[in-house]
Amino acid sequence: MLLKWRLQEKQNNFSNNSFGCRICNSRFGIFFDIHLNMKFLLLSSLLIFICLSTGLSFSQDITAFSDRNNRLYKFDSGIITQIYYQPIKELDIGRHYICFVDSKGDIYVQFHDDKEMVAQTYTNIYNSRNLLLVQTASVLRVYDQGIKHVLTSTSMSFGGSDSLVVWQDKIGGYLKYYYKDEIHEIAMVVGEYYIDPNKIGPNTFVYKDNAGNNSVLWHGKFYPIFSSNKNAVIDAGQDVVAFNDPQSQTFAAFDNGFMVDVDEQHALRFHCGDNYIYYQDAAEYHKVYREEDIMELGFDLQDIDPYDSLIVFKDVGITKIWYQMEIYQIYNTNVTSYQVDGGIMAYPNQWGGVSAFVRGKEIEITRSKVESFELHGNTIKMRMSSSSYWVWWNGKIYEF
Repeated sequence: MLLKWRLQEKQNNFSNNSFGCRICNSRFGIFFDIHLNMKFLLLSSLLIFICLSTGLSFSQDITAFSDRNNRLYKFDSGIITQIYYQPIKELDIGRHYICFVDSKGDIYVQFHDDKEMVAQTYTNIYNSRNLLLVQTASVLRVYDQGIKHVLTSTSMSFGGSDSLVVWQDKIGGYLKYYYKDEIHEIAMVVGEYYIDPNKIGPNTFVYKDNAGNNSVLWHGKFYPIFSSNKNAVIDAGQDVVAFNDPQSQTFAAFDNGFMVDVDEQHALRFHCGDNYIYYQDAAEYHKVYREEDIMELGFDLQDIDPYDSLIVFKDVGITKIWYQMEIYQIYNTNVTSYQVDGGIMAYPNQWGGVSAFVRGKEIEITRSKVESFELHGNTIKMRMSSSSYWVWWNGKIYEF
């Protein structure tokens, strides 16, 4: 039986430096009164429809490629446009933006129809679904939905994900985080604080203070999970965090604001994905926990790869996929060199073309031989030759 209890929200008195808000991320509430006239009700319904339509438009339908003359093109929902005219050194594609580095080393971001320089030099570029993080020595910059911020010019260590950036400043040793246009201080730390990449998920960050108290940062608030001076094994996912609890000796999880005892014993291994937890229990059975349900994958499995919204594994040499508490099997194909993003897995087929598992369905994209392919969100970009590209999107192939 799963045991679950509500976490008490930890009061945070962090200092707050707000960058302001964006309309697209605001939460709208429309309050109705029974005495309102019909015209106002119609207007309110229209506003709700616009907000919902705007939210639905956030799914990624973009990709980019360069032609034989080194001109850079953007594919956006079936439309191909040229966005740069010279050779580029690097290309990174997010859910809503295209980042490229020109021949001089300048970093540009194309967001919708706007192109903006983010930095002139860089040490590293970190690309996620939503955030673009640019490091230039100790300077950290983030590009978030059309807005760029300089987070700090004195970073010691840092880590980032889809919605969070966590770093420690050299000045004062303060540990800070960025979330939704705001910078918050977590604590002043003596010495260097190691930011473990396994403790930063797309929506979560696990912080341990000097007293051994571990808490999860989720949606801008901290939730205590356990207290121990021992270094527990922890893995953070999108809205879940899994750990072998050193106090209760159970395998436990933080799940969307709740604490859950998933198993009575510590797990042998585990990994968090997008709102699910893969784990191998003490009896070596492979299982998945999702929204208070537990599903067995099998016993003697091979090449298990929990990633994004999927778990890809082999059972007696047959490739299988776990997706939303269902198991699917890929027939007549030895699946290798696959790519996963947002519930889609693209992979080479037996003809040298590309096939894909698309959220529960196996689809043959093309039997034509491709030189290479890349999966970005809802698009599959295929290089057919040095002068020819195909893009699969929304069930169709667009040729260039």
